[in-house]
Amino acid sequence: MSHQNIYSTLFRRRNVFVFLLFGSLLLTCTMCSFFNLSPMDHVYRAIHLRQHEVPFPTSSDRLMGPLFTQRIPDSEFYIPNYTMPPKTRVTDARRCVFYIENLQDSYNLCDKIHVIIEARDHFNYQKRKGGDYFRAKVYSITSLASESTDGEIVDHENGTYSAFFTLRWSGPTYIEVKLIHSSEAITAINRVQAIYPVRMAYDGKFQIGDIIHTMRCHVELSSTKELCNYTDVRTGEPWFCEKPIDLPCTALMLHRGNLNKGRIDTLSKFTSEERLFFRPKTIIGAIKIFVNTSDEKTLCEESPTICQPILHSAKADQQLASGFYFNDSWHSNDCRLQNIDVQSISTSKCLTNKQFYFYGDSTVRQWFEYLVQYLPDTSQIDIPGVNAKGGPLIAKSEKYNIKLFYRHHAYPIRNSWMRVEDIKWTANEIDQINADGNTVICINMFAHFVPTSIDVYRRRLLTIKSALLRLFKRSPKTLVFFKSANTRDYHGPEGSVNYGDWLALQLDQEMRLVMDCVPNLTIIDVWDMTNCHRTGEVIHPHQLVIREEINVLLSFICRPT
Repeated sequence: MSHQNIYSTLFRRRNVFVFLLFGSLLLTCTMCSFFNLSPMDHVYRAIHLRQHEVPFPTSSDRLMGPLFTQRIPDSEFYIPNYTMPPKTRVTDARRCVFYIENLQDSYNLCDKIHVIIEARDHFNYQKRKGGDYFRAKVYSITSLASESTDGEIVDHENGTYSAFFTLRWSGPTYIEVKLIHSSEAITAINRVQAIYPVRMAYDGKFQIGDIIHTMRCHVELSSTKELCNYTDVRTGEPWFCEKPIDLPCTALMLHRGNLNKGRIDTLSKFTSEERLFFRPKTIIGAIKIFVNTSDEKTLCEESPTICQPILHSAKADQQLASGFYFNDSWHSNDCRLQNIDVQSISTSKCLTNKQFYFYGDSTVRQWFEYLVQYLPDTSQIDIPGVNAKGGPLIAKSEKYNIKLFYRHHAYPIRNSWMRVEDIKWTANEIDQINADGNTVICINMFAHFVPTSIDVYRRRLLTIKSALLRLFKRSPKTLVFFKSANTRDYHGPEGSVNYGDWLALQLDQEMRLVMDCVPNLTIIDVWDMTNCHRTGEVIHPHQLVIREEINVLLSFICRPT
């Protein structure tokens, strides 16, 4: 073959090679664009997927006990289940790992254990920064027992976290770790909260005769329309609605939360990339351990002191878990509960002549409903036209002269349509109570305040605190209880920022700070009670949980016989 033909053939082959290489690069860029990945992300993924072993730490990597890992996918070419993989390396619960420091074959009652959590991204590489929100618990299936960590999980700010537990019961026990939010999701939550501190949507219905208008309302309202100012004269608590053109402000008749509009508006505040950061609460896995039976005791309990009727418990920094479940019964770490049977005659006699006032959201309304259902000879009074979720609700026992009253806290309220005339500010209500030593006041507010700023929540707490201090001066023997926030269920970025645990926890901490010096006030801490119970986390806990919350309440009211 001539030199000219050889060069011609090589030239053609080179052109084909260049064409194929260029085509491959073009295809790669197209695919990267489609999946929101940079070319380097694609190369990174390609290298990662060639690995036949998941690169978890080995025994030489400073581990002091066997490592629990999530089940490895059947295919080595595992790609996380994202519709569009995020560019950011997001913490992925399916890849996170945890282990027990100095793991033992068995443990004894009251032993302390240290669980170390390692955060990993969706490419299975260990994170080098903190900020993830993990929660963990210990539980036993056979003993119907469960407990949260001793205090919040410690963030070491390097991708590792520490959870501490006290072993409270014997037998086979499991340690479970759950990722609530990745650090990337929390960054997105904080950004939206900072830029849009007032979220959700509320409607006010104005009506005179046949003229009806539904207008926007909120605690803060920016509008080109004229506004109606419904700020409370006594407390200074603000509320505004857009004014209809042809109706006066006095025509406001009904209020509701517009959940669908609130969801759409809030979701629009997140970027398309941020929306990929939000996954459901996900269990990383569970480690099984065994706790030896003790000859001296069956449970490891924190305090031998019987719960007293008055306890100042508004602690700004709660160091230990508030308690644990065993046989579905709650054991407080602050004091020894009395396991009171609500349906018993002795309980009714203890509550004889008592007046109960419940102010707050639906989670404290569950207390009202539970007592109405189970206290002997107690019935609810029907009030025509009242929204059953908002109140006012009234019940009483003629035989024992027990009175029960519930009213939702004032705006913001995201219930269905309710009469404006039924909406009263809690501080004003407290000021009007003819209180004495037989008066019990139970307050709770968190769920409807999550989609507002911390300043709005703090202002509400301060108005209530002022009312409680005035109450104490005129009736120093009145008992006041403040129910803490629940953990709950929610989904997606809009659910996380409008209902989620991360912001609810901040409100709960703020409540403890504000209420720290209120006399005769007892915190009923239900965060752990709703977080670790076997029936799961829901906004309205199972009646088994409500039963135990009521038992805590009554243990402070009824003196032991």
